[in-house]
Amino acid sequence: MDMSISPIQPVKIICYAILIIFITAARGFGAELILASSNKTEYQIVIPKVNASDSISDGLKQTAKLMQAAFQANGFNIAIALEGANDASKPAIYLGNTSYAKDKKVDISKLNGWGYIHKVVDKNLIIAGRDETAPAKSKEPRRPYWDRFGTAKGVVDFLQKYVGTRFLYPDLGPAQPISSSTKIDLLKSPAIEYLKISSISIPTNLDIIKTPSIEFNTAHPARGSFYDIAHNRFPMVDTLFGGHTYERAVPREKYGETHPEYFALINGQRTANAPGNAQYCISNPDVQKLIYEDMINSINIGFKAVDIGQPDGFRACQCEKCEKLYNTGKDWGEKLWLFHRSLAEKVEIEKPGNRVTIMSYIQTENPPKSFKSFPKNTRILLTGTNEEDIAPWLNHEVPAGFSSYIYNWCPNLGTRYTPMRTPLFVESQVRRLVHNRIASVYRDGPGDLYGLEGPVYYTMGKMFDDPINLNANLLMKEFCSASFGKASPPMIQFYDQLYHAIELYSDYLGTRAPAWVYHNIYGQRRKHLTDPFQLMGFLYTPTLLTSMENQLSTAEKTADSDKAKTRLAVVRKEFDYLKAFAQVVHLTHAYQIRPDINSRNRLLDSLDERNALIDSFFTNNGKNPKNNGEWAYVMFPPVGHDAKHLKLAYDGYQEPYANSPMNWDTKAMRNAALPGAKKLFIGSAKTTSAITMDSQEWNLAEKHSLNLIQIQTESKNKTSFKILADQANLYVLIENQLPQELLKAPVEDLAKQDTINLLFEPKSGDEIIYRFTVNPNQKSKQDAAKGFVKDPLDPRFGRFDPDWNGNWNYSTKLDVNNSKWVGFLTIPFKTLGIENRGQASLWRGNISRIRTENKDQLETSQWSFNSSTKILDDPNDFGEFHFKEPKEK
Repeated sequence: MDMSISPIQPVKIICYAILIIFITAARGFGAELILASSNKTEYQIVIPKVNASDSISDGLKQTAKLMQAAFQANGFNIAIALEGANDASKPAIYLGNTSYAKDKKVDISKLNGWGYIHKVVDKNLIIAGRDETAPAKSKEPRRPYWDRFGTAKGVVDFLQKYVGTRFLYPDLGPAQPISSSTKIDLLKSPAIEYLKISSISIPTNLDIIKTPSIEFNTAHPARGSFYDIAHNRFPMVDTLFGGHTYERAVPREKYGETHPEYFALINGQRTANAPGNAQYCISNPDVQKLIYEDMINSINIGFKAVDIGQPDGFRACQCEKCEKLYNTGKDWGEKLWLFHRSLAEKVEIEKPGNRVTIMSYIQTENPPKSFKSFPKNTRILLTGTNEEDIAPWLNHEVPAGFSSYIYNWCPNLGTRYTPMRTPLFVESQVRRLVHNRIASVYRDGPGDLYGLEGPVYYTMGKMFDDPINLNANLLMKEFCSASFGKASPPMIQFYDQLYHAIELYSDYLGTRAPAWVYHNIYGQRRKHLTDPFQLMGFLYTPTLLTSMENQLSTAEKTADSDKAKTRLAVVRKEFDYLKAFAQVVHLTHAYQIRPDINSRNRLLDSLDERNALIDSFFTNNGKNPKNNGEWAYVMFPPVGHDAKHLKLAYDGYQEPYANSPMNWDTKAMRNAALPGAKKLFIGSAKTTSAITMDSQEWNLAEKHSLNLIQIQTESKNKTSFKILADQANLYVLIENQLPQELLKAPVEDLAKQDTINLLFEPKSGDEIIYRFTVNPNQKSKQDAAKGFVKDPLDPRFGRFDPDWNGNWNYSTKLDVNNSKWVGFLTIPFKTLGIENRGQASLWRGNISRIRTENKDQLETSQWSFNSSTKILDDPNDFGEFHFKEPKEK
């Protein structure tokens, strides 16, 4: 049966009434059962006396109170009673697995997931679903396991279809089950709109079973309010989902010291204590056994579905047995597929009826080559849901369908506080998900902009109810009409302009969208977007923001109810944040074009205004957000986000704002000199002999100093460096002053207190940066590179990868008499991707020193920086290295 909701538009009531008559006739419902009319009802709501647990009982009580509130909103007072205490002389609406439902042969055990039954028996209505207790208690309060309330899903769908109820915004905050509705007034909550109706009626032969097209649709933090259930945003109940499971099964804290052989052998070393995620030797029988036992133990606890997947940032074990495993050699994708399938096969034998979800991710992104079918208990977890992600799987048999991450609200150079997706995008996405049997999703990035993206979440949630017949046009108008009443016309225009502006980003440029990455003429995988200010300035033009302001102001003046005004206040707060953000972006561009005092002052003024706006969202400590209206919680800023988060003080994944003008120290900047790129010239070695630490050539080389970042002056422990080059190598000599008494300490102790970092970007625009880290102990040199990992999903993307090993030499000496230690680096040009010195003209880079006098005293100095420098490897601070042409001898 069609469970869709039609929009309520007063001017078309007659047309809709006629349409309903024809639809009803077509469905063969015939007569109708009147549940309420003329401001009265003879019905009562009856809930089970006994349930699976107290938490189920509490949830069903609140579900009954929600139905009671929906009736009361239209003048119908309806009582709630426990079964057995109800008035037997009156008809009833029976909720849950009541004895009455059982007597009428309603068998909820045959329902799947969040499915439910609507059934009329005599004059009574049964609404029942699977109401089940979570299989285990979570050890992490912020990540609870959830009870399932199939009856609640049946009730919210019933209220939407027959009682004019609209679930517009979350009625509860994250991690709050429906039993927490005791904290709110369901009748007054601005999260819910009860459209005015004169009567409530249903078909007398109503008898349907509805199974939602999706098993779970969750995010972090997880939610399970009536809003979420109404919009098919179901939390996970008896499913383990996360993908990277090896470390759960073989925690390094437990096995790292006692069984180093369990961990991957890389470059001759077992990696039990290596940085990053633990990596494993999967040919080890004990490792295989522990991973399998982890799956079986979870099933024994009560989970119906378990998962399996390799670690994030996967690094292959290089031992001989792993090389020979499954005869795949170095094809680790196929090796992992064969290993994971073998585990699923064992589960199918030992625990038939339980499901295994195998992750398809980076190494296993492509389907297996050596087989085409999986066991009947197997579901595949995809990490992309575009057509090109799904197409490779069309020739494989996956009996249990697919699950997927979706990255709608994982920003790609935008921010998590600005809109990312549109109703048109989610309309197409839901249809694609359902058509391709993607039965569960995890939203990587929850989507927390209920003011600016409210219609998007509403559209996405309702599309899962009927992806064929519903559409974004219908649902957007339905949302605005119910949310804003008389103010809906200007709000529709407000949203139309916003979504038109970001449609290109939403459909093509967002994370995992078709134009997220591309291959350049050299075959390199690159991102289209690398400059966040370029993107945001393009999306949010001054003309757009002015027009949206006019529409929102009109809506605020037109709103005719307290609920509508409360909802508009949420839109206003998020829009003001967006405007302030965009103003900083545009004035940054103006300053970059003409970096004079006036343009800088305008930019700094806009930053101060933005910061003041953000501070106004919080109490004086900048941590506790202020609540406005009758909301159960503060929706913006999102839960757990303080003023620093909103000021973008921390970099997130593809959210590089921490070291942008968004976080300039405006007071310091007003007193600082106007910037200019720091430059130095690298001289050419005049000798044909090898350059050493003591070569006479250094006497003629130009010396450059490092200054303290905090006060932009030289440290008392001065640092200077010189650079030379011949045709094959780059040479760097660094002199670092220290008090004589410190230089007499063991070199190992000095190495813990003094570090030099050298960063070089030889090819501008190539986005490859090399880092060399040295200290007074020449045996402890380190290197890393950023830019070689091209897959944006890889956790090493955009970060320095310590697995990069370059060919270079380092030596040092302690000069106690002159109170300094000296470091000398020889770096072949080939190590830096350059054939010889002749290919070097202009590099970018930096050199810094970190001195740790004690745990509370950190001294940082750097060659090139500005008054807003916060980190020592920020490319925005890089200076220029110019190479002089070698002179004829």
